[in-house]
Amino acid sequence: MNGKRPSLAESMRQAVRPEPEPPPTLPPSGPPAAGPQVSAARPATGFYAATRAGKKKVTAALDPTMHKQLKSLALDRDTTTEALLVEAIADLFAKHGINRSA
Repeated sequence: MNGKRPSLAESMRQAVRPEPEPPPTLPPSGPPAAGPQVSAARPATGFYAATRAGKKKVTAALDPTMHKQLKSLALDRDTTTEALLVEAIADLFAKHGINRSA
């Protein structure tokens, strides 16, 4: 063993990647009726929302009370917990005199 742990993300991708389906067979009666062309199945390459392109995720472990308070604050302000966290990190940078680049 090389000491490197297997990637959980890659293991999950492999677990959900659909097996390619064999091409449909035509009935012996003749060509199919005109309609949309069926393309060969391709393995899933992953989905990323356009708003998250080029961004990195950060994770933090919160105790249940703090997690509940964060969700409640997001609900009260009609926003998302992600938006609140981005706001909090921007405030942290400002507090420490760090210029936010984007």
